Amino acid sequence: MNKKLIITLGIGAVFILVNCFAITKEFLYIPVLSVVVVLAYLFIYRLDIMMYVMAFVTPLSITFSDEKINIGLSIPAEIIMILLSLIFFARLFYDIRLERKIVLHPISVVIYLYLFWMLITSVSSEIPLVSFKYLASKIWFITSCYFCVTQFVKNDIKRMVVFINCYAFTLGVVIIYATAKLVLSGFAVRGMHWIMTPFYNDHTAYGAAIAFFIPLITALLMIDGKTVWRKLYYFLLLAVMFMGLYFSYCRAAWLSVIFAFCVWLVIRLRIKFSWLIVGFAILGTMLYYFSDDILYRMGRNSQDSSGEFFEHITSMSNISTDASNVERINRWVAAFGMIEERPVMGWGPGTYQFLYAGYQKGKYKTIISTNFGTGGNAHSEYIGPWAEMGLLGAIIVIILMFTVIFVGLRAAIRAKEKIPKMLVLFSVIALITYYVHGIMNNFLDTDKLSLPFWAAIAVIVVVDIGQRQREN
Repeated sequence: MNKKLIITLGIGAVFILVNCFAITKEFLYIPVLSVVVVLAYLFIYRLDIMMYVMAFVTPLSITFSDEKINIGLSIPAEIIMILLSLIFFARLFYDIRLERKIVLHPISVVIYLYLFWMLITSVSSEIPLVSFKYLASKIWFITSCYFCVTQFVKNDIKRMVVFINCYAFTLGVVIIYATAKLVLSGFAVRGMHWIMTPFYNDHTAYGAAIAFFIPLITALLMIDGKTVWRKLYYFLLLAVMFMGLYFSYCRAAWLSVIFAFCVWLVIRLRIKFSWLIVGFAILGTMLYYFSDDILYRMGRNSQDSSGEFFEHITSMSNISTDASNVERINRWVAAFGMIEERPVMGWGPGTYQFLYAGYQKGKYKTIISTNFGTGGNAHSEYIGPWAEMGLLGAIIVIILMFTVIFVGLRAAIRAKEKIPKMLVLFSVIALITYYVHGIMNNFLDTDKLSLPFWAAIAVIVVVDIGQRQREN
């Protein structure tokens, strides 16, 4: 051991002992100050470690809100994201040189267009203060989870393996915690939101996060499972994820994983894209032709949400008595009412939850509806932006989705090395789970889903650029 290492270990030991003593004597300001000092050091000298810290703490972060100033933050994840974004913008002026290929990448261009249109519709918003706060949160999500991640992994894609592990491990901890609460309740509260609190305030967001990481952990098993112990770790982590997925009782999450598996199967079997187009065209025609019969049968389905797996699956098509399904339709109907009134500019980013109350229809209201419209968002990543940012806002969201999938699949097919190939392929599969889930829910206004979503897109961009450079 050299002198520098001995000094470092000595200082570390003293630091730990002082904080332990302070905690036992309840001098809590000393541990708090110590955390601030450590974080300040990392932000100044070791931003690479802060990226891992951001991924590690996000599943464990807890939302704190203040009604007086009408603001809520997920602590500590969003604080770290805000600080990383500020440092990123500050360093752009003196030492960070963004690569031209990242700045002008098609996905980056669509993101600029997305943020620019959000700015325009914030100016014309019905509630500008809400819209500008929403825009600010989007900026720090995208900056910290997309642009910072591209800089973080562009020279070493293997860093993404550790990054994913950091998030997946603590998500596994949350799953074990939530499942233990469910078991202790005697499985009497299946699907209730308080089971996954305080880490997730909704079982659908919890299910969406788990569904997203099942493909990513599969990628890590293929990439990093080189020894028996590592394979065992990833198999156990996957088992925990599937356990969490099942006990989330989130039907959209179940469906998204099944659909994503089908997409992986299509890629694996090398089925031609033209065949898929023909297949979807036939399926669409059949659905249209039999739409009256389908709606009639769905209207007669009286199976409500249940703790039993097959009953819960059957309830997905119940649009007559299942409160969750009918409330979702209520939100969509309200959104279309808002769209009809302001189809071009929308009502402003983030304003749906404050304005939809007057657009609800009595026949779609349920026991969980509120006359004051305090129930949350539009339950769709596609309908919500249309109501808030107009038709162009919804089109940009869809363009981003198809651009990401196209670029990701192209990069996965062309990649020769195993690590980037597996990472980009399963990042696309993970994103597909969210795009399917996004038909029925929307969570990109939260740190829990924004981080893996934008980070997966960052991986796709980095691998795509690297592959094209090798080909040239």
